[in-house]
Parts: sequence; C-alpha cells; structure tokens
Amino acid sequence: MEIKVLIVDDEKLERVLIKRGFPWEDHGFSVIGEASSGTEALEFIKYRKPELVLTDINMPHMDGLELAEHISALDESIHVIMITGYREFEYARRAVKLGVEDFLLKPIDMNELKEITLKIRGKIIKEKARRKEVEMLKQSVSTDQDILMESFFQRLVEKRTSEEEAEKKLLAYGCEALLEGCCCLNLHLKEERSGEADGSLHKRAMELLGRDPIDGTISFLHYMKNIILFCTVRRLKDSGEIARQIHQRLRENHIDSTIGISRSHEGYGGIAEAFAESEHALSASVLLGDNRIITYEEYMHIMEKNPDKLAFDWEDFLFSLTNGISDRVSAAIEDYVEGVRNSRVTEVEYLRLTVMDLMSKAGSTLNKYGVSLEQLIGEDRLYESIQSIQTVEECRPFLDDSVRMILNYHNSKKAKQGNKVVNEALEYIDKNFCDPALSLKTVASAVFSNESYLSRVFKKEAGQSLIEYVLKKRIEESIRLLNTTDFKVYEIAEKVGFRDSHYFGICFKKHVGVTVKEFKQR
Repeated sequence: MEIKVLIVDDEKLERVLIKRGFPWEDHGFSVIGEASSGTEALEFIKYRKPELVLTDINMPHMDGLELAEHISALDESIHVIMITGYREFEYARRAVKLGVEDFLLKPIDMNELKEITLKIRGKIIKEKARRKEVEMLKQSVSTDQDILMESFFQRLVEKRTSEEEAEKKLLAYGCEALLEGCCCLNLHLKEERSGEADGSLHKRAMELLGRDPIDGTISFLHYMKNIILFCTVRRLKDSGEIARQIHQRLRENHIDSTIGISRSHEGYGGIAEAFAESEHALSASVLLGDNRIITYEEYMHIMEKNPDKLAFDWEDFLFSLTNGISDRVSAAIEDYVEGVRNSRVTEVEYLRLTVMDLMSKAGSTLNKYGVSLEQLIGEDRLYESIQSIQTVEECRPFLDDSVRMILNYHNSKKAKQGNKVVNEALEYIDKNFCDPALSLKTVASAVFSNESYLSRVFKKEAGQSLIEYVLKKRIEESIRLLNTTDFKVYEIAEKVGFRDSHYFGICFKKHVGVTVKEFKQR
C-alpha cells in the first residue's frame, strides 16, 4: 500500500532535494506531485487527494500555516509535515493547533525524514483500515436495517405483529404518522410482458420510485413481490393523484402496472384493513382490466349487487386447503358455488368477481412458500379463464381444477424434507463462499428467491443467519489454510473471501477466541 505524497516549497532546489534525496518508493510512498505555492497546492489536493503533505513554512502569499489551516478544513485525514528553520521554530509550534503532524528542521536530515514519515505511514494505514472497517459495518447495519424494516412492514400489513410492537417500531422508524391515518396503494407489475429475469423488474421499479421519492409516503416490497406504498395522514387527499403519477412514471419506463387503492383508515388495525382493501381492489382487475388504477369503491360497486353476503366458513376452508384435507376442500367449494347460485344475482361481473375472491384467498396460502397464485397457475391463464365464465355452472369445474393445483402444491411441499430454497442456498454458498462479492442478495438471486423470504427461512431451517453461515465457512477454511500452508495472513484473508485483512483478524478472533498470530503460535 503506497502512501501518496505532495511536496510544497517555493524553492525548486528544496523540492528536488526532498524528492530525490530520499528513497520514497522503497519505504512505501509515492510522490505524486510538487507545488511551488500554497494556492497551487490546494488546487492539486482537491483533485489528486494526497495522504501526506510536506510543506515549507516560509512561502510568499500563503505561508505553510495558512496552507495547513486550509488543508484541515478541506480534509482532516491528510497529514502535514512542516519544514522550518531554527528562527521560525517557536513560531511554527502554533501549527500544532492546526493539526500539523510533525516538524523537520532545515537543513533536512534524511534519517530524521525517514523516522518521521515511517511513523506517519503506520498511522495512515491504521486510519484507513479503521475507516474501511467502519464503512463495512455501516453498510452491514444499513442492509440489516432495511431487511428488518421490510420484514416488519410485511408483518404489519398482515396483522402478524402486536399493536404494542407496531407502535414502538413505527416510532423508531419515524413512520408513526401511519397511525393517524393512511391509504394503501398496492402495485402489481406485469412480469410476463417485461421479459425481465425474476425480481429484476421489481428492483428496477423500486429504483425508479426511489429516485424521486414522494413526500409523505412509505413504500416497501412485499414478499409476494407487489410494491406497497402507504400515503400518510397529510397525503390522504392526494392518493389518487399519487397513484396516477406512479402509474405514468412506470409506463414511461415500459413497466405495466395495476394499482389497487384502499379507502382511508386510522389506527393500528386500519393499516391492515387498508392493505386488505387494496388487494380487493386489485382483484377487480379480472373484470375491469389490468394496467390501470382501481379503487376499492369500484370493487364494492360490483360486490354490492348481491343483496345477501355469502355465508362461508373461510377459516375452515383455508385450514383444510393448507393441511391437504381434500374432501373438506371439495365440499367447501360446493357450498361456495351453491351460495353464489342462491344469491340469484344474474350479473356476470358479480359472478366472476366472487370466483376471483375465492381464488385470491386460496392463493394467499401459498405466500409462505414465496409463490403467488399467478406464478402457480399463470397470470394470463388465470384471468382469461375467469373472464370466460358466463354461468354459475361454469364456476364449479374451474374452482375444482384451480384449487386442486394449490392443494397439490401444499402436499408436494409437505412431502419433501427440509426446505428446497434453503438447501439450494446452502449448496450455492458451499461452492462460492470464498467469493468476496457473496451476499444475501447474490444468493437469493442465484436460487431465484426473494431476499427477505430467504433470510427468514434460512435462519429458521439452519438455526443461524445466512451471513453468519458464510462467515463460519470462511473462518473454517482459513483455519485449514493456516494449518496446511505457509500463506501470509493477508493472502489467506483474500483466499477465503475477505477484502480486508484487518477485518478478517477481527472476525477470526471473535469466532476462534484467539488472534491469528496466537493461533499460529499454538
């Protein structure tokens, strides 16, 4: 690691003496430039960013002290050595307050120059290592924070978190305005038309929305891949306009989207209620068409044509479906169709929407596998089949066939030991853990899974987080290399996937209980 050096002196002979009289490269330095004045030096520093500056104290226009003051304001990480004569020594002592690292007396003693520069080089290396470590920790914390926040909102909208926890977390994330009032926008993207790889379309859409964030809104990616955006209390009146802006922005970037909009709600329960209404609004696209905005009021306009709501035991139906009780599932479908028949509503729109309602609820049982109803059956096939229904008699065979696909999926999952996604992730990590670019994101992409879903199921199945597992594999491999090779520590760190040997040392001590040096001595 070469430390970049700038030499500043108004006398060319002095600059040449310093540059050529000391073997900089042999001691890990690289003289990247010279400057004959403080003004010239500052311009050089802005663009070339040296790490060590040697400057004469006595220069016209801008002396070394003024230069040191400007450097300190510009970049506190730059180290400064002041070159001074005996007469100026007391005067130069004030430079300590300006962050000057050390002094060299004229005429310069090369041994003294070596001693001072090597001491500073050691400090610079340590500072760079610390900054890198802090940056890595910040990135790790930021990534973990995003995952935790996304996971919390996924549970919140499905009411899988207590009211007490919800209030605390919303306050911690600065999202407490949701409790005062909210409206949910549910964005479903048309993946099949995009031709993009699984997940990339949603990533691109999230990036588009993130470039120009809408004030007073909160957005996240649901684990079933719909983008969820909440308008908080002060933007409730603007929800329709916000939906139009988003729809237009996505369309301009060749992304087809259908957006379901809920009514306004308040309080903890209102958040989940708004989300549920947005899903109902989306389901109406089977009648009203996709690639458009649909409000919950439009959904209700169709459903309210039925004078008597269907009496149906949803809890028993979903329990039977999830647990593979095929007889009860079949009986429940028969009861549902009979209820539709007894309603005596003749409008075909109502008929199709009641079918879509049952399919939406049945499809929600697939969520825990990270699979949607549209993915299992095929979005176009699902909507076209429902659109073709004209009579009550046509409802039964369609529901039987479609729900049987969901039932079979549940049964196939139960028959397999362990979790397929986790097994694939483990296999991929075991082959690639030495790749420094390996991360939750790259593993999720490799096994065609959602990052948040993979993070949850991996910890559940493996008993530790994915990152912890990768770290463990790397430390195990480093121990093998320490025992069987003569590689240097930084070489081993690179071979097992660490970009920084100092960070490797920290992780090694944490997991093994001793430093790398102590381990080698043993």
